[in-house]
Order: sequence, then C-alpha cells, then structure tokens
Amino acid sequence: MKKIIILFIICTYSCSKYSSEVENALKMAGSNENELIKVLKHYEDEGNIEKLKAAEFLISNLPYNYSYDTTNLHKYRIVPDTYDSIKRFDKKIDLFVYINKFWDSIQGINDIDSNIYFRPVIEDIKVIKSNFLINNIEEAYASWKSNPYAKDSVSFEDFREYILPYRQVQGKSIENWRKFFKEHNKNHFSSSYPIHFTKACDLLFEQYTDYNYKYDLLRELPLLKFKDFMKIKSGKCTVKCWLNTYIVASEGIPMVIDFVPAWGTKEYNHEWNALVYGKKTIYFEPFWVKNNSWMYNNNMMNNLFEDELGGKVRLPKVYRNTFSTHIEGPISDKRVKYENIPSLFKNIKKIDVSDRYFKPVDVDVELTKDAPDDAYYAYLCVLGLNKQWIPVQWGKINNNKVLFSKMGTDIVYQPAYYENGTIIPCGIPFYLAANGKTTRFISENSKQSVVLKQKYPEARGLVKEAKLLKSSLVQAANRKDFEDAITLEKIDFEPELRPYEIAIKPKKKYRYYRIYSNNKISLANFDLFNTNPLGKEIPIKGVSINNLPKEMDLTTWIGLDLGKAQDVSTIKFSPKSNLNHVMKGLNYELFYVNKGEFISLGRKKADSYQLNYKNIPKNALLYLHCLDEGQQERIFEYKDGKQVWH
Repeated sequence: MKKIIILFIICTYSCSKYSSEVENALKMAGSNENELIKVLKHYEDEGNIEKLKAAEFLISNLPYNYSYDTTNLHKYRIVPDTYDSIKRFDKKIDLFVYINKFWDSIQGINDIDSNIYFRPVIEDIKVIKSNFLINNIEEAYASWKSNPYAKDSVSFEDFREYILPYRQVQGKSIENWRKFFKEHNKNHFSSSYPIHFTKACDLLFEQYTDYNYKYDLLRELPLLKFKDFMKIKSGKCTVKCWLNTYIVASEGIPMVIDFVPAWGTKEYNHEWNALVYGKKTIYFEPFWVKNNSWMYNNNMMNNLFEDELGGKVRLPKVYRNTFSTHIEGPISDKRVKYENIPSLFKNIKKIDVSDRYFKPVDVDVELTKDAPDDAYYAYLCVLGLNKQWIPVQWGKINNNKVLFSKMGTDIVYQPAYYENGTIIPCGIPFYLAANGKTTRFISENSKQSVVLKQKYPEARGLVKEAKLLKSSLVQAANRKDFEDAITLEKIDFEPELRPYEIAIKPKKKYRYYRIYSNNKISLANFDLFNTNPLGKEIPIKGVSINNLPKEMDLTTWIGLDLGKAQDVSTIKFSPKSNLNHVMKGLNYELFYVNKGEFISLGRKKADSYQLNYKNIPKNALLYLHCLDEGQQERIFEYKDGKQVWH
C-alpha cells in the first residue's frame, strides 16, 4: 500500500503539472526523479512564487550539467596541501620550482586522463539531492533579497540565471560554497552600502589580492574543489574566474564568466569576469589589480582599443557561460554528425553576448569550395597559433552562401568547413571593417619586393620606450659617481626593438660604463665586449648598476661596474621588446595565404635585422615564421613599404 501511495504522488507531480522543460528533466532524472519532485512540492506548499520559479528553472536546466568523477582525486589533492604547508612553514624553499617538480612526479605515476577526465562524467540530474537544491535556493534567494545594491538593479531573471545556479563551470564538484563565502566576506555588500557599487566591489576584491596569475604553476592540476585552489592562490584566468563567481554570487550579485574563443588580432583565447548590474555588463580581469586599465573600462572591449603593451584588442565574438541550456546551430540539427561540429558549438551552456561589448555586424560570405557530403554549416575563423584557423561562429549554407551574424570588426576572417576535427578552408580570407564592408585578399599575378622587420606587431608602449633612448650618451668613468665621466658616443637615432652594437675607442681603461639619458629609459640588456689579439670578441663580466629617477627629475642611467679598469671595444644594448623583430642569424620562412591555405615563398637566414624578398604576390596576406624560436606570429599585408598587421 505504501509503495502505491508513493507511486501515486510521483505520478501526480510529474504527469502534466509542469512545463515541458521541467517534465523532460524529470524523465531524464531516472531514479533520482523523486528528489526533484520533493523540491517542487516543497515550494508549492510554501507558496512563494519566485522560489517555485527558481526551483523550476534549476530543475529544467539540470540536464547536461556534470561533474568529473572525483573517486581518484585524492591522488592529486596532496599537491595543493603540500603547497599550502610549505608556503606557510618553510620560507627557504623555492616553492615554484619545488612544487612543479613534485607535481611532475605525481603525474608520472598517476595519469590524469585515466583517473579523472576520461572516466564517465557524473550527471548532476542523476545524483543531486533535494536538500542540497532547497538549501541552495534558500541561500541564493536570501542573499539577493538582503543585498541593498541588488534591490533595484538585479532583476529576477538575472538572479535566476547568474546568482541562483550552484555552478557556472562544468566539471567542478557540487559543493555548498555559499555559506563559506558569505561568512568569509562577512556580508560585505550590506556593510558597504551606500558607497558606490564599483567601490564596494573594489573593497571586496581587495580581500583577494594575494591571488596571482601564474601560467606555468601546476599546469593541468585537476582543481575541482574550490578550497584546493584557495590553498594555491595562483594559476590561470580560468580557475580564478570560477572562484570569483562563488565570491560574488554568494553576496547576491550576478557574476558571470565571459570569454572570447580566439582573439581577432593575436594568439590564444581568454576569459574574464563581468558583473551584470543595472542592465550593464561591468567587466574586469579575474586577478584583481587596483587601478588596472582593464577594470570597468568600457573602451577595452569595443574593438577600437589598443593596449600599450598588448596591442590591438579585437574580439570576433564574445560568449557567456550559463547554467541554462541553449541548443542551437549545428548541435541542434539532427542531420549533422557530432564529429563534424567544432568543440565550441558542442557547448550548449553558453549564449552570445557580443553586442554587449561592441557594435557587431552581419556578414554575407560566398564559398569557393564545394561542401563535403552532409555539410550544412560553414564556420567563420580567425587565425590562432601555428597557422591554425580557429572557428568562432557558425552559419547555415544557402546556395553556396552563408550569413554570419554579430561579428566583431577590424578583423581578418577565413570561412571554412569542419569535418572529423579538421578545418577545411572554403573561401577567400577577408577583412571586415567597422562599417560592414569587406576587403578580400586575392593574391595577384603581379609581384613586388618586400622588406620585413617583424614577425608580429610591435607593442606601442615598447616602441615609445625605445624612442626615449634617442640622444642618450654612452659614457665611461673611473669614479662610481661618474664625476669624471667622458662621453664616448651619442645615440642619435630612434632605436627599433632589436639589439644594437656600438664600437668605441676610449683612450684609456675605465671601470664604469653606462648609457645616460635625460629621459626615463629602460633596457632589456647592456653588455660590454673586448677584442683579443686574434680578433675574437670576448664578453666582459660586470655588476649591473643604475640610478633611480626622481619624481621631478627623469634623468636615468643604466650601466656596469667591471670591478677594475679594463679595455672595452664594443657596447651592445637592446631596448625592451617582445622578441619578435627579425634577428640576425636566425632562419625564417615566408608564406602567403591562398584561399585559406598557407603557401611557402621560401626560407632565408637573416644576415641582418631585416629580410628582403622578391617576387611576392601583391594583395596577399603574408605570414613570417621563425624556424628557430618563438611562437608569436601574425598575418599581415604589405602596403606602401610597410607591414600592416591583422
């Protein structure tokens, strides 16, 4: 009889009472269905309409959320524990070197893929418990309602999507993080009110300034529980973004993770955090640095900005992680094989938020290559590392044409098909201007000669610093205070971002050498050499010396103390750079792009700090690759004797 009653209750609450999305989720829950029904019934009995809608939202979007299996996670958690212990109790150890070696040894005996990532994932909908969901709803709702900043600036819809969910990142463990951070933050926003909202945010994140970006620290360590990361407090942007969502959402303010799948004018991808507040997207870098130009700067992501050191900031697309499910494009089309969909578009927990960052344009593209069998979609790509095209948007093929929507501008794009994990270029690369006009790069039969100095665009800030070296003096002295200094040479040119050497002939030996300037200058290196009787150049060892410019006096000098007076025949120096100038003695290969394919124009060894090529197709996209070192390389066109970067 008892079993019959239970079955009756389940049937009553799952047969027709809810939306189709909730009904579908209940079916997908399998044996866990009753746990979800308990949540719904709890809020029906309570009578709070908003909480009931919140419960329905969570349950209807539970499908496709998952955690990695943590059965074997204990094999790796010793690493953050060790890191934390050494950091607190042994200050003499080089922690970065030690912990990376320790991590290497752990990986050597415990394969991460077989222990974590290649194991079947745990679907939230199959395991999540009613008491966890109810507690999550109660704490999220209370934090939203009690935060005075949220009262008129955070809608129920934004609460539901960005505060209510217990996860914004797939794969992480299901944890009750709200209570922890609420206590850790000490109800920060309530106690900060009524100071300006962003100031209140600053004060909150100043509590977490001991977290640092370190790309090479414990790479690939599975950080699936937030307290493990809190022991390390260092890592990449992805993991700090994840933690930030917990820190802020626990206070009842929507914190999201937005990302660019590939930059439009440089390598790699990126993700960052944004506050969704008062119908605005207020974005910032995940590792909080006070007064950083990337904080709350609406110009940073508008596809018009150029960073002094990072170069042009161009976004082809911006997407946002969501808890809600969005099945669209090729993943929604049953005709398309799963293996013929780029990984970006297999992700159904994201939305396109490009228009919240920049003014996007739609672009029609004509395809020049027949589609593979069963290809119904094409993809618009930007250039990544190693001449690889990275898909950032999809479009339906219609009579050999494709409309790509909401694209970023001032970017070069390449249309392509995608089949079995391979990008197949299928059109002519083009530049998309802010007004929506396109310029196609069709290599011409007519040829030109080119002079190439860079394989990657120069950072504007570094160029400015290098120019400050003009009019600097090369001086020598035997007194440490340079009271007896003589001037050997004057730098009467604006240095490029490459090494320079100056031959000198002092009449006697000197102990101290320097480059002296009335500007605030900096150098990557400053070295001295002498030539032995056989004509061989011998480096001279010395100790670096310099002065510190004062607030009202920018006079700067950078030099070497040789320990004793010595003969010097050559001074070598380099401005600070990103090491992407053509370097004498290195080997290079030049390519041009023909309908998305990179065609070699030959290899050369640089005998100076520039490369000269003849018979290069006009109107072609070019790409200079260093065969010996470095990763940063970009496409460019050659116009009016200059490299124009894209």
